[in-house]
Amino acid sequence: MGDRGAHGLAEHLAGLPHFHVVALNRNNEVIYSDGLTWPGAEGFAADLISPAPGAPVPEVELEAVWIIETDPRRCPFAHGDDTAESDELTVTEYIERVTQQPPYWAAGP
Repeated sequence: MGDRGAHGLAEHLAGLPHFHVVALNRNNEVIYSDGLTWPGAEGFAADLISPAPGAPVPEVELEAVWIIETDPRRCPFAHGDDTAESDELTVTEYIERVTQQPPYWAAGP
């Protein structure tokens, strides 16, 4: 494939939706993943929810996990949208909106 074809493919792939995993623990601490494919996001979420034997177990139990589809051109996490807003503020507001949605998984009562 020539340079032009590779560039076109890279542009196409960069424009595809991707997924972030957002997790909230019982101490109200939040973690989130890099942009992943759907299978990658499901795998990451599964590892958080039920760590594999021998894997590190979180010190604080999870409360909920979300898998969020985003457009990389407007994603506030690692990609931004070239706005003048503070990335930290944008991410905080985005996470607040995400955690108001029904979760992919939630701990029992």
